[in-house]
Amino acid sequence: MPTRWLPFELHPDTPSEGAPKPFGDEQWPAVERRLRMLAGQVGVPIEPPRRNANSRLALEAGELVRARAGDESSAAFHHAVSRAFFVDSADIADLRVVADHAAPFGVSEDEIRAAWASHAYAGAIANSMLAARAAGVTGVPAFGWAGSPAISGMMEPLHIVAMLKGAGR
Repeated sequence: MPTRWLPFELHPDTPSEGAPKPFGDEQWPAVERRLRMLAGQVGVPIEPPRRNANSRLALEAGELVRARAGDESSAAFHHAVSRAFFVDSADIADLRVVADHAAPFGVSEDEIRAAWASHAYAGAIANSMLAARAAGVTGVPAFGWAGSPAISGMMEPLHIVAMLKGAGR
């Protein structure tokens, strides 16, 4: 089944410098354990960040990559930026970080800066967000298909499989 990665801003109100997670110091160890456990079940490395990042620049750059190199390249860019954030603790609101990950797809830092300044891909992000909300997306990761409600949020892999099987009926 072909897939298409679409942009989704989980915390759109996060300032450019980022913001603390909405978990206190007492709650964080349990949250971190759960994230590590769920990621480990599917073989995904993770270094859970203590701060939310403003992902808007990265999302807009992903749409620029899509326009330039197609859906598969946009998905590969998204995975690279996600790994940078969730594994390497990189600041994905930093133009240089985003540009380093866009370069393999033929997109330069200057092109990202220009696209961001003009908000050339803001409409694509807004449309994707509206579609996601209409499909019931409230968290990440999310999986969706036409005519069915989305499945979203960190959950046990077997629960996702069961939901996917139920949705296919």
